[in-house]
Amino acid sequence: MFMFLKKTVPFLITLGMGIYTFAYYFMPHRAMQNIWDQLSNWAIIVGGGSMAVGIVSMFRTYYKRSMNRADPNRYYCMITLVCMVGMAVIGFVTGIGDGTLFNDLFLNVMLPLESTMFSLLAFYIASAAFRSFRLKTFSAGLLLFAAVVVMLAQIPAGENISKQIPVIAAWINEYPNVAAQRAIMIGIAIGSVATALKIILGIDKSVFSGAGKV
Repeated sequence: MFMFLKKTVPFLITLGMGIYTFAYYFMPHRAMQNIWDQLSNWAIIVGGGSMAVGIVSMFRTYYKRSMNRADPNRYYCMITLVCMVGMAVIGFVTGIGDGTLFNDLFLNVMLPLESTMFSLLAFYIASAAFRSFRLKTFSAGLLLFAAVVVMLAQIPAGENISKQIPVIAAWINEYPNVAAQRAIMIGIAIGSVATALKIILGIDKSVFSGAGKV
């Protein structure tokens, strides 16, 4: 009975929802629309419950790490817990609208931290680009040429060097770049559909029986 509730029931729910979503997309009907609206509301409720479970799991994990003296990141875990609890309390007490303490802390602390993080990522991107642009193969040479042209087109010096640099850069962005992006998106879409079908049809049983157990 326990295995039936653990594996079979989730599989039947997933299969039913997959079939209903497929039918609703290709055969929309007003009655189906009403059911879909109700299911969307349930999904919001389930998402809220999942967020609550995630918060509890995060609190337990970071609390254990902050109490572990051997963990080199225990102080960062403490800071994370203090900030999480502090922002939650401030949000409940003062609200989250404009002009509240919660909003001021978010704008004056969170956003600058995000900007700092992304500015630091630029150095890692530059390092990865330097390793990728080594002239070892013909493909690397094309990548280096395209990168140099596009970067020169972003500064006034590029147009001073040649009037054709902005034109070539625009052509690279509009044709090869868009073609590569669309090919990647098509591949991602096909992979997503294949994964969804495996889950809906019960071929991939790892989501029903636990990670690593198929």
